[in-house]
Amino acid sequence: MQVFKELGLYDTMQKESLRYYDKHTCIITIESLAGKVIHKWLDDVNEGIEKISATRRVFLTQQALEPLLRAKALELGADLWFSTELTDFSQDSDHVTAFVYNSQTGTRRKIRAKYMIAADGFNSGVRNKLGIPTRGPGLLSRALTIYFQITDKDALAKLPNAHYSGVIYVVNEAVRCFFRFDRDKKESFLVINAAGEQGTEESRFPADTMNTEKAKEYLRAAIGADVDFEIFQLSTWEAIADLPDRFREGRILLAGDAAHRMPPSGGYGGNTGVQDAHNLAWKLVYVLQGRADESLVSETYEAERRPVAKQTVEQATAHYVHRTAPELHYLIQQHDIHEVEPDVDLELAYRYYSKALDTEEKGPIVEHIYDAVATSGSIAHHVSVDTRDTKSVPISDFLGEGFVLFVGSNDVCWKPAMERIIADSADLPQVHVQPLVYELDSSYAVRYGVGPVGAVLVRPDGIVAWSSNTCLDDVSKAQKVLGQVMSRVVCRRS
Repeated sequence: MQVFKELGLYDTMQKESLRYYDKHTCIITIESLAGKVIHKWLDDVNEGIEKISATRRVFLTQQALEPLLRAKALELGADLWFSTELTDFSQDSDHVTAFVYNSQTGTRRKIRAKYMIAADGFNSGVRNKLGIPTRGPGLLSRALTIYFQITDKDALAKLPNAHYSGVIYVVNEAVRCFFRFDRDKKESFLVINAAGEQGTEESRFPADTMNTEKAKEYLRAAIGADVDFEIFQLSTWEAIADLPDRFREGRILLAGDAAHRMPPSGGYGGNTGVQDAHNLAWKLVYVLQGRADESLVSETYEAERRPVAKQTVEQATAHYVHRTAPELHYLIQQHDIHEVEPDVDLELAYRYYSKALDTEEKGPIVEHIYDAVATSGSIAHHVSVDTRDTKSVPISDFLGEGFVLFVGSNDVCWKPAMERIIADSADLPQVHVQPLVYELDSSYAVRYGVGPVGAVLVRPDGIVAWSSNTCLDDVSKAQKVLGQVMSRVVCRRS
């Protein structure tokens, strides 16, 4: 959500979400809407979130989000081509050549570019043509989504579990599935992950025997009572968990579902794709502008994103098994799957390791959000800071448009040193220097491990690039240190 906040979409997304869903939503497992509660995973998905994030979790469907993204992209000058298919591509040492076909106009076009981002989805044709293998648990189920409306609202309201809002998992002898209800119960859906006798091969593939009568049978079993409904649409899809061996082949980069396939449990898929783009976009800009070496893209995108994506695939798979398919628990041991608890640690406290950071020696991919200290490779943790002009501003409000160097109120070296670098080095990225009012034992001092003369450099994607708790006794020495830091973060020789 921080990425969307940087784009100016967060407030609009919250308003759009509240049109359809309650502000306070839960994650729960029940026998049926008429049955007993089996387990509450989260009473409120946003409980306590304000302590660790400037943004809240938001429930929003793809149908509601994509028009907002389209409008913003056009506002920012994007050239969007709809009804256009990639028919072929090739690459050499300097460029990628793509051939596209517009099905509405019948026109064909050849495009030559420095890079190509393959964000072509779950069954990525680009990934397959490049011959990049995937590894992981693989096919978990051939699932079915039932889009429906409850027409007997009074009967529904009498069911003991009908008041829950959020992700409502259902586990019983007939179905293993989950509901998502909108506030008015007009645009709801039920995802059937498994049906029938648990542990059988057939139970994992409810889509194979899909028809309207079967869908009605599944929906009645999940409701657990005789309630009238109307089915609008049936959709089949595959729940797969795997990861490509690599995210790059020459000048072609995988992103989104093409780079990581996971079941929907936890809602990680789309969010992980947004993180890919956030990591990659600024690197491409600086490389194409000549402000960074090409190795910033070729050697740090995969190094930083793939380990996080791997852990996210494992998290989604573990959630899928625990919440809807306990008979697949053997996959946890078979594929050495590690689950992060709580989820928020994976969402807000993952970290990167690469040559562009002080972290080439790899350590844990995920830290504990409540006590992690932000260092090189960490997400810039949420704290409120004071400046000379403003009080209690989320530190994330300063991020997203380029590099930012935060300096303390007693700084005498880092700010003038960075200003010299900016003035003397036209070919390096610009850096905004932001002085902060420093208070001992403030959340900024504790969460970033810096004193009143310290400094923290944050990348355009909100990742801490470097920090120092001390100040040097000479501005020229500080300039040399920061010059080396800036060369490293854009993979250029100092």
